[in-house]
Amino acid sequence: MTGHAALPPEDPTPPDGIPTPPTGLPAAPAESAQSAGGAGGAGGAGADEPTWPEPAGPTAPAEAVRTATPRRLHAVPDAYPTVVTGVRTGAFGRPIGKHRPTALHRLVEAARVLTGGLIVLTLGVVAAPVVLGAVGPGVGVMVGHVAGALVALAATGLAAWRRTPVWAATVAALVVPVDVLVVLALFWWR
Repeated sequence: MTGHAALPPEDPTPPDGIPTPPTGLPAAPAESAQSAGGAGGAGGAGADEPTWPEPAGPTAPAEAVRTATPRRLHAVPDAYPTVVTGVRTGAFGRPIGKHRPTALHRLVEAARVLTGGLIVLTLGVVAAPVVLGAVGPGVGVMVGHVAGALVALAATGLAAWRRTPVWAATVAALVVPVDVLVVLALFWWR
């Protein structure tokens, strides 16, 4: 009787004729199986196929090999230029990229400075009565300062937003100095 049907099902020998070592024992390398007289079965049919050792249990990972060449090259920031439309400024109003600031950039920067000054002035007007323990300028003056600061802040945000069209950014940036002048004229220059 020949063939795979002749093997009993509990026999650990796989159908290709190469014996499998019991679990927990390392497998013999392919060279030693060939040098031992071709223990690959009938006529050495399985001697040409390499045997793969089964892991005996959890093994420690191999140490990483350090090479002189890094595995990947670091990205160059200017490698992929982007197309930017509208006003694009970075931190503190500095333009991003290698272009000169335009007149609109300068106008947006001036609007940011004026808005910051108006916000500081508003905080001073609101906090002064609390800190000094004195009578404040009145509710109307405080509400006027807060409203003027909010208008300036909204106009500056609209002017500095990249997706705002140029004409709308220009109008919004020009609203800020007008707003500051109105607040100063109404509440300070009487």
